[in-house]
Amino acid sequence: MKKILFSLLLASFVFGGDTLLIGAGAGYKKPVMAVIENLKKDGINVEAAFANIKQITVQAKEGKMALIIGDEAFLDKSGLDIKGYERIGKGTLALVSLKQIQDPKDIVKFSKIAIPDPKKAIYGIRATQYLKNANLQNELEGKILAVSTVPQVVAYVLNAEVDAGFINSTEAEARKSEFGSVIYVDESLYEPVFISAAKLHCSDEICAKFLDELKSERSKAIFAKFGLK
Repeated sequence: MKKILFSLLLASFVFGGDTLLIGAGAGYKKPVMAVIENLKKDGINVEAAFANIKQITVQAKEGKMALIIGDEAFLDKSGLDIKGYERIGKGTLALVSLKQIQDPKDIVKFSKIAIPDPKKAIYGIRATQYLKNANLQNELEGKILAVSTVPQVVAYVLNAEVDAGFINSTEAEARKSEFGSVIYVDESLYEPVFISAAKLHCSDEICAKFLDELKSERSKAIFAKFGLK
């Protein structure tokens, strides 16, 4: 049912006339929507679909999505005909909890830790890499709960359904006042996350304006505010 609704939503965007359709990982909804709102004030119509990056790439293969905002490494392996990238920034992996945590290794004492789905979501992949390289994977066996997206991890943490969760810096910065702890884990223990706009069907004026907006000072300030370096 969710897939049907998602597809219908995309269809309404695609056939909406002079409206640009972009897709993005759910963990980047807040900054991307802030950029879109600025463009709409300038009279430029942009709509966006958000889901885990795997779902976005599947939908892109079925429709006329102009751009996808996500992890370059993941998109390189997606099978999409990508014409190039406009790099936005570098994301980082954060550990969040309602509890006070001094060291990421404290999570071995917890009963349940949420991560985004490592088969479909950027930060699920990076969280898995981190746990393996930090020698925590075996100690946490049976304690990891994989959910669909970064926002779902946040919901599980804030509802105290898990003790902690791994999310991206964007969501961590946006909601840091709601957590007891936000810890940015050692970046050397997972592959870097370069967030870019991948160009798919981006040959018209409206798409060029969107890419120009990504390079503007006001957009750079938005992405920096939400934790992209």
